[in-house]
Amino acid sequence: MPNPAAASPDNLKGLALILGRAVRKMVQDKGAYDLSRDPVMRTKPLVSFHQRMRVDGMEKFNARTVFSSVKFYTDVASLEADKPLGVLIIFIEVDELARLMWSFDYPRIDDEDDASVLDACGTLTNLIAGNFVKQIHDLGFVHLQMSHFESYINTAINGIAFASDQTEKYEIDFWIKSAKRMVAELTMGPVPLA
Repeated sequence: MPNPAAASPDNLKGLALILGRAVRKMVQDKGAYDLSRDPVMRTKPLVSFHQRMRVDGMEKFNARTVFSSVKFYTDVASLEADKPLGVLIIFIEVDELARLMWSFDYPRIDDEDDASVLDACGTLTNLIAGNFVKQIHDLGFVHLQMSHFESYINTAINGIAFASDQTEKYEIDFWIKSAKRMVAELTMGPVPLA
């Protein structure tokens, strides 16, 4: 992973580095194993249509893919007005989601039951987002507010709302047990100091 000292919530690259640390910590603490390699990070242009981010899980994995999004807000007023600072989306193959959640000591999910799959992915995304928010706050920045998760299987037909001033996102591949198992997309503006 690139230099962790460069991880600062005042720019998108720094936020992506913090997210990489948050996922690694969660996998170590909850799943009792580490990432197989450092996260693979790259910037991509944000593709939108009618001010909603285009999101397709089938572009990440060649299998049935579930993903969940969580929006971040600088304070309660921006949350209530739905004016997000950023968005995190976590993608995972449905089969892998069941194995990963089981390793985190969650009850087994029925990967044929869409409601269970969607809820489990939302739970995973909340765990990651909460750890991400804590790491940012521990660096002296505001404690970000989080939206409820929205989950989808394969594609979000109507897209996902995002901060309209954002033009790029970081895409991060996470390798667990020697294969790419999870992908995150993050777009966010600079986080204010507390």
